[in-house]
Amino acid sequence: MNTPYPASSPTTPLAALAKRWYLGVGLGLLGLAAGAGVSLLSPVTYVGESRVSVGSQSLDARVVAGYSLASQQLAADLSRYVNDQQAQGTLRPVLGASAGTVAGVAASPIPSSSVIRIEVTGTDGDAAARAATAVADSLVQRVNGLTDTAPQDLLAQYTALSQQVAQLQSTLDTAQSDLGAVRGGRSTPEEVAAVQQRVTDAESALSVAEVQQSALGERYRNAVTSTPSAAGLELIQPGTVTSDDQRSEAVRYGLAGLGGGLVLALGLATLAERRRAQRRAAGRRDDDDADRTAAAPRVDVRERVTGH
Repeated sequence: MNTPYPASSPTTPLAALAKRWYLGVGLGLLGLAAGAGVSLLSPVTYVGESRVSVGSQSLDARVVAGYSLASQQLAADLSRYVNDQQAQGTLRPVLGASAGTVAGVAASPIPSSSVIRIEVTGTDGDAAARAATAVADSLVQRVNGLTDTAPQDLLAQYTALSQQVAQLQSTLDTAQSDLGAVRGGRSTPEEVAAVQQRVTDAESALSVAEVQQSALGERYRNAVTSTPSAAGLELIQPGTVTSDDQRSEAVRYGLAGLGGGLVLALGLATLAERRRAQRRAAGRRDDDDADRTAAAPRVDVRERVTGH
């Protein structure tokens, strides 16, 4: 009695790929090249960056106790005012039709500093850089518009108000002189009352102008002699393209293509190995059948006929 031929253990996919390593190398490189080629067809996203400093950067300001910490906290607070919705009205007049290429606007403070980083992402590098500058300029103008006026502007206002005070003082002197004249002459009580009202009005207007002049002079002295405000912003870096995702996209698509090629090679190698195993099994069955046929006892037909 013949025993069946023992079945061989199945080959694992990795072992099949190892035997046909050329499939893995060829299809892997082909997938890598195909993935990198596909990445060239996808749009490139650029990042435009500009930077804004908060407060004065001079040493006189930095030596003030708590100034650096206050400017860092202001940078963190002011960066929250920059977002996509706020930037829409700013970018359209500057970029025109290119405003549609902008994908996002964001701002964040640089750690341990009083500098705000403004980043604009878009599919057009030049538009992203110009958008970063536009957003930074808008933030600077809005914040500085809320801070103290420049010293030269305060001086011009003080000069104009001083001239007004001098004119009011001249008006008061004239009114007082007229009052003395009407009191010493033969004027009616109504005329005296009218001139007295002029003196009162002139004194009131002069008092108000002198208070404004004093307050404006104090603001001017503070603007000239004191430390600059920490709330002032200054554009220290206009928009420039700092990065793009072309290389990262090529790597990502290339790795995806490489993985796909290796998976395909693994499947083909496994299929080829299974077919090879099936052919070997079929050949062994044929050999086994031939062996059994050869080992069977031969019967002479003529002997059987003669014996009967």
